[in-house]
Amino acid sequence: MKSIIICEGDTDFVLLQYFMIKVNGWKDFKDSGFKPIKGVNSRDFIKDSHILTIISAGGCSNIKEVFAAVIRNNKNAVLDDERYSKIVIVTDNDESGTEAKIVSDLNSVSMNNVEIHNIEWTELSYTDETSSKISFSTDVLLLVIPFDENGALETFLLTSIAKQNTYDAEIIKKGNAFVEIADPDSKYLKHRGLKTKAKFDVYFSIRTPPKQFRMRQDILKNIPWEEYENVREVFKELGKLG
Repeated sequence: MKSIIICEGDTDFVLLQYFMIKVNGWKDFKDSGFKPIKGVNSRDFIKDSHILTIISAGGCSNIKEVFAAVIRNNKNAVLDDERYSKIVIVTDNDESGTEAKIVSDLNSVSMNNVEIHNIEWTELSYTDETSSKISFSTDVLLLVIPFDENGALETFLLTSIAKQNTYDAEIIKKGNAFVEIADPDSKYLKHRGLKTKAKFDVYFSIRTPPKQFRMRQDILKNIPWEEYENVREVFKELGKLG
């Protein structure tokens, strides 16, 4: 079986790789050949006879196009094992209306008689566009994170840490308050997305020794996210891939 996770950016891309390896037993395999649009990052993982592709779309605005490419791939596939049986889309809940917008985008691409919704699997049925005209189905899961507030994946991760550790929760609270007032003219933090990432970086600049604080990727790989109950709960459905 082939599955694919479409995510928004680099943070999601690194965290999802870590989670699928640590929690769900996937092994890093190779650079993926599936790069439907310019600027995406994609990597393949293997588990028994199953293949998982994780692809970073390079921004929320590109998710619709990448999802459309996956649907086209499935319709044009000659062999059944060339199709993605399960598709997961992970994106940030940045602003009010984000969930409604991504749901509308995905449904416009899927062109099916059922609608995709957040936090639930949806089965889409198709007939391929090759001469064989084989009928097939694809299961789709949308995760707009955080589920219960506006924010990004970084918001969700900080919330997960705060729920599990009261001392760190206080550090996060103070760091968030500092970021909100540190750049009153928005000279550097020009929009909310940059503030969100700054809050994440402020916390980890305190928690992480300087020699380890090199790149966001290092931070994400050095935290045992599988031990955080909130993270496991949100990503539990990813255990159904493979």
